[in-house]
Order: sequence, then structure tokens, then C-alpha cells
Amino acid sequence: MFMTACQQNKQAPVIEEPSSSADKLLDRLDALNKQIQTDSLNPEFYHERARFYYDNEEFNEAFKDIWTALELDSTYADYHVTLADIYLGMGKMQACIEALDKALELDGENVRAYIKQAEINIVFHKYKEALENIDKALKIDDLEAKAYFLRGVVLLEIGDTVRGIRNFQQAINVDQDYFDAHLQLGMLYADKKNKLAVDYFNNALNIDPKSREVNYYLAMFYQENGNYEMAIQIYNSILANEPDFYFALYNLGYMNLVYLQQYETAIDYFTQTIEINPEYADAYYNRGFAYELLKDVENSRRDYKKTLELSPNYEKAIDGLNRIDEYLQQNN
Repeated sequence: MFMTACQQNKQAPVIEEPSSSADKLLDRLDALNKQIQTDSLNPEFYHERARFYYDNEEFNEAFKDIWTALELDSTYADYHVTLADIYLGMGKMQACIEALDKALELDGENVRAYIKQAEINIVFHKYKEALENIDKALKIDDLEAKAYFLRGVVLLEIGDTVRGIRNFQQAINVDQDYFDAHLQLGMLYADKKNKLAVDYFNNALNIDPKSREVNYYLAMFYQENGNYEMAIQIYNSILANEPDFYFALYNLGYMNLVYLQQYETAIDYFTQTIEINPEYADAYYNRGFAYELLKDVENSRRDYKKTLELSPNYEKAIDGLNRIDEYLQQNN
């Protein structure tokens, strides 16, 4: 008999900031607007507002502002790099590349441009070119934390985990608050079941205490290494902020099913998961298995059949139905 655990969630949305953070964003935008009203011919003010819009994924507004900045001063390389960022956010890859080429034509030592080129190289799996651009950036500024981080990413992609870890650590040495480097190291050590993962995840949480992603990975580490009490505590803290985060609900169900043998509680968590995501085949299967363990044959069969509707080749559900048929034959 098998159960299926939820190992990770890389596409789950980030927990929303509280209203006070939204107020801060509005205050920042208001300050930027006042700057422009005070001096409408200053390109840097438009550039600052473009970066603000870009950071908040309002790419159309960002594009308008950076274009205004470039109309006022087209000779500043950083404006072209910001334009490249915006084009990339809008999915216009060729325009992004052209903007970076223009930036480097204006300033051959623009670190931001080389870093952005390296990011694009990584997207297209051009690792040799990515490393070349990273090396150029570090030759200009050997304290560029993002360059070390990206080199770590490339090294992981080509299978050099040891040097990858070394570069992520170097990124942190340069910038102790480099969130992504702490997260990446946490994930790498978690894969090795190394307790250093907890330190790096906690470092990331010190930087961003509200990060649902980090909390989730930390809970998964505790779950996979037998500290169910801590895992449950963290999953519940996530759900307190985001009740519809069904991966946490699912994993709570899984722990109650597999480790704690609290089958009715497991059923409740799987049911909540299904109410949020009715297409989650694993949740139906594991709820069906919990029903089977309680000898509730009718509900178990129903969930196994639903699992197969969603995923026709789900072997564990097929095996479950076979077990039920065998059980019924033996008890009739």
C-alpha cells in the first residue's frame, strides 16, 4: 500500500503583504509623482518611477516612464538596461537583447548589462556565454553578489554542485542579506538531508519573515526528517495567513495518514484540499486510502475512481480498487 506525498510547490503565489505595506507603496509612488511634478525634465525621476513600476510588475506604466527618460537622455546606459528589464518582463526577448546591446555600446563596463545578459543566457541554456558575461561583470566589480549567485546557478545546471554551493556562499559573503542565495543553499542542503538547511532557511526568514516559500520548504524539511511537530506548526502558521494554500493542507493530511495514523483527521485535510483544488488527483487517492484503512469501502472506491478520472494511469488507485474487490470477495 502506498501514499503519495506533496514534495514541493514552485508555482504557489507569495503571501500578500498587509495593508500597511500597500500604504507604503502608495506613499512611495506619491513621492515619485511629486518629484516629477517638481522637475518634469529630469530623466532620473522618470527612471526611478519606471523602476518602481517594474518592481511591481506594472510593465506598461514602466515602459511609458523609461521611454520618457530616454527621450530626455538617450546616452545613459542604465536607462537602456532598465528598458531591457521591462522588455523581458513583457516577454519581448529580442527587444530586450537589443536594449542591452545599446547599453554596452554606450558603456562597455556596465555591470547591470552583463548580469542581465547572463540571465538571458541561462534562460536559453547558453551556459558558456553566461559564464563569460558573469566573468566580465566580476572583472569590473568583484563585489557584485548577483554575479556569484548566477554563477552558482550555472554550475548547478552543469552538475558542479560543490562549486555551485561555493558561489552561493560567496554571494552571501558579499551581501549577507542576499535572500535567494540563502534559499538556494537551504534547498540544496535539504536535498542532502543536512541540518544546515535549517540555518539557511532561517537566515532567509530573517530577511523576509513573511516568505511563504521559505516557510514551506522549512516545513517540508522537518516533515521529511521526522520532526512532525515542527512541520505541523509551520504549516499551520502558513495557513493562518493563507487558508487556501492547499499544499500545506495536503501535507497535513499526509502526515496524519502516514505518520500519525489519524485517519479521520487526514480525511478532513484531504477534503479541504479537494474543496480548494478539485483537480488534485493525489488528494483523492490519499483520501481514498484513508477511507480504505477505516474499512469505508464505498467512499474509498469513489475516491479511487475519481483519481482515475483525473489521472487514468494512476497505478496506486488501480491497485486500491483491486484491493477493495479482493476485500469484498473475501467478506461476501
